[in-house]
Amino acid sequence: MQNRQCLLILGGGIDQVPGIIKAREMNIYTIVLDGNPEAKGKLYADEFYTVSIKHMEQIEYFISHKLSKRVDGVIAFGVDIPLIIAKTADILGVNHTIPYESAMLSENKYLSKKFMQQNNIATPDFQAVDDVVDIYKFIEKFDLPVIIKPVDNSAARGILYINNTKDIEYGYNYAMNFSKQKKIQVEKFLDGPQISTESFIINGEIYNIAFLDRNYNDMNKFLPNIIENGGDMPSVYIKDEHKLQLTNYIKIISKELNIKDGVLKGDIVIHNNKLYIIEFALRLSGGNFSTVCTPASTGIDFIKIAIKLHMDMKVDNKELKQTKNDCVSMRYKFVEDTEKGIIKKLIMPRKNKDILMANFYVKISDRIESKTTDHSKRLAVTVAKGENREKAIMNAQFFLDNMKIVCG
Repeated sequence: MQNRQCLLILGGGIDQVPGIIKAREMNIYTIVLDGNPEAKGKLYADEFYTVSIKHMEQIEYFISHKLSKRVDGVIAFGVDIPLIIAKTADILGVNHTIPYESAMLSENKYLSKKFMQQNNIATPDFQAVDDVVDIYKFIEKFDLPVIIKPVDNSAARGILYINNTKDIEYGYNYAMNFSKQKKIQVEKFLDGPQISTESFIINGEIYNIAFLDRNYNDMNKFLPNIIENGGDMPSVYIKDEHKLQLTNYIKIISKELNIKDGVLKGDIVIHNNKLYIIEFALRLSGGNFSTVCTPASTGIDFIKIAIKLHMDMKVDNKELKQTKNDCVSMRYKFVEDTEKGIIKKLIMPRKNKDILMANFYVKISDRIESKTTDHSKRLAVTVAKGENREKAIMNAQFFLDNMKIVCG
């Protein structure tokens, strides 16, 4: 590996494979860690080690006892571990993006909300919850509906939409069960289109790269859990004034959190034509948004640029220029869409030119549960393109419907 830089990649699951492949295409030596000894990324890595990326002590042991090469950068693709990325990079002396203290704040939903509130960044009203009474008081002030969520989890785990008072106690207990710190919060639900955003901070400048309209058309099927079924690009809801609002907010975030280079993902809502940041995270989006949808729709090689930032490599302004505006849609298969029981067979149709990617998240011998409660329970995914938005959605859904899960 003479003259090749080395990237330590935390996570080697199926959603992380595009990032591993991209690094290899860039002639970067890849060392991949994942707690699953049979992780898909193992097939593509230069080196692979079975190490849990959620447990810092395992990573520290790996660094001190098994790592034999100089590492030039640390990254994770769509895994909610910015604090672990920062700490690992600090240990190795290669933290080129997010300071440890900033990563710590971003991982706590309550602290990040307080930060936004203190810096006049529009975010839905919220409150920390010590007991059920706190939720009743919040509703008296702000009315229903509300969202109850743990402050320290991701992928919609533990999040409930509450639209009547009889579900409050259940929502409190449910969210608490998903909080490692046993801390939860309540926040006002604002109606309006929700959009996922991908942005870069490069030399202190803000580059808003991608906007994906989140699809909640099937929301009633999952309530009180809040589950999105993919999304669509380009956004039909984000306007120039909203982009300006977002840029101004990210400028504040990057300045106050001392971020000169890095990635920021946002979950935003356009309520009464005003942009509110529901949450922000100092990491790459998961769910194929950054790895598949963004480059297919915009022509911007998002993952390549992210890798460069984490490797302290120069990013050319040409790489940040949008070269296309194509219609791309992503859709998921859920428990509610298939039969239940032990999986006996998985059938993948033949892909055509409009199918950008398709994967099963389950395997033969897995058991299909009775209800989708969070995004980790998705069964399969398809990303498709089309000559217009409607055609892209149709192409994705049609292919997904033909991805068969046979149970027995």
